[in-house]
Amino acid sequence: MKGLSFLKGVAVTLATIGTTMPQVQVFAAAPAAQAAPAISDVALTSGGTLAGRVVDAQGVAIDGAEVVLVQGKNEVARVLSNKDGQFVATGLKGGVYQITAGQTEGVYRLWSERTAPPAARDQVLIVAGENAVRAQFGAVDPTLLLLTGGVIAAAVLGGISVSQNNDIKDELKRVPKSN
Repeated sequence: MKGLSFLKGVAVTLATIGTTMPQVQVFAAAPAAQAAPAISDVALTSGGTLAGRVVDAQGVAIDGAEVVLVQGKNEVARVLSNKDGQFVATGLKGGVYQITAGQTEGVYRLWSERTAPPAARDQVLIVAGENAVRAQFGAVDPTLLLLTGGVIAAAVLGGISVSQNNDIKDELKRVPKSN
């Protein structure tokens, strides 16, 4: 009987909290709602040559990674990385390119020789798996999680307190009154 009273108190408290707390969106954003990809500036060398490297998340070179360069809707180049993860594509012109290696893709603004801004890199670094879906880390604000955890803990402790108060009242009713 005591346990049922306790569970009932906790259930009512949690239901009340659940109806008063704002709803939290825990699903990943739809692709259309995602921010536009960042564009990195890269300087081409003589002959429109682009150098780059493909590595995994630990920085280990990936041998034989197929690197595809697309400008607009046209595939411009398709090359393989060597044992050191390095690749070279030649005959490129300045412009914006989508560069893909496996499931990883990035958008790069390639600058013709001697026209690149000072901040431009001299080669592309592709980290395989960098833009892969990684569960939903960050989909919920950690502060909201802490707040929700605190409210749930308070509800459980409140239920325990109510249950113990009821137990004490039951015990007092059983104690014979002295005159």
